[in-house]
Amino acid sequence: MVTDGLLYIYAPMCGTCAVAERMLTVVEAIDPKLEIEKRDANFIPKELETYQVMSVPALLKLENGRVIDRMYAFHNVQHVLSFVQ
Repeated sequence: MVTDGLLYIYAPMCGTCAVAERMLTVVEAIDPKLEIEKRDANFIPKELETYQVMSVPALLKLENGRVIDRMYAFHNVQHVLSFVQ
């Protein structure tokens, strides 16, 4: 379980998740120091409950194992970049 940083939760057959992941790839290329953990929602049911994830794709900001912010709508790369910085 991730305790600090960014956690991206997706489902493999989700088209919106695939688009969101491409945006995250661009964001990571813009800021190479940025590390985003990626997890398939199908394999982390306990974390989904703990973090109260309502849908995928989801990008969570975590501090000390607690969600301090979350994003479900990946509007565009600039929006995602603003969220992670």
